[in-house]
Amino acid sequence: MNIKFRLIFTSKAQKQLDALAHQDRKQYHKAFQILSESGSSYRSLRTHRYQTKSSDIWSSSASMAKRFYWHFSEEHTIVVTHLDSH
Repeated sequence: MNIKFRLIFTSKAQKQLDALAHQDRKQYHKAFQILSESGSSYRSLRTHRYQTKSSDIWSSSASMAKRFYWHFSEEHTIVVTHLDSH
């Protein structure tokens, strides 16, 4: 059985995506597609969990220098909170 995840983007994450160059946006969209179809266990996403007092925040990579941060909202819903590149 293949579980699909629904991705929701905060306004901050959406603004960050909208401001990116087309090629950068393409890399993030590919990573988001993998996350929604395969979940965080897909190896190429290089996902890490950070535990906080209130919840877990996850970080996944769209490429070596492009990361995005997210958390589970419901069982099959992921909220992408913001992007980061370095």
